[in-house]
Amino acid sequence: MAPEEVADNPDCDAFDQFDDSEEFDTDDNPANGEELDINGQGTITLGVTQRTEEPDGQLLSFSVDGPFAVVGVIVKGGPANVGGANLYDYTDTPAGQIEADEDLHAQLNPTGNAITNISHVAFCVVPDGSNT
Repeated sequence: MAPEEVADNPDCDAFDQFDDSEEFDTDDNPANGEELDINGQGTITLGVTQRTEEPDGQLLSFSVDGPFAVVGVIVKGGPANVGGANLYDYTDTPAGQIEADEDLHAQLNPTGNAITNISHVAFCVVPDGSNT
């Protein structure tokens, strides 16, 4: 899925299509193998790899374990006041939500030759099946 570049440092509540979601996020740059707890009932497991071809930079993957799904992911990079973020909106997928994805990334740097390092990731999460 192609991301939409968005300005500033948004959270899930900045987007109307995610009104019924709950946000779970990394406190800072994500780590490979990191797990985010979903209210003690599930987890989001993160994968972070390095893309070596141009534009090079960090790539993010995730998978959800438990009765939850993701309707959106906001991948943030660079300084908050100039960086912005990439929005991955899954509400237009056939199920309106997903449980895993890969190759997500922050926006390109100003010259367009590299992906900005990931500084923060926000997951907009709903109970599995609630967005179908």
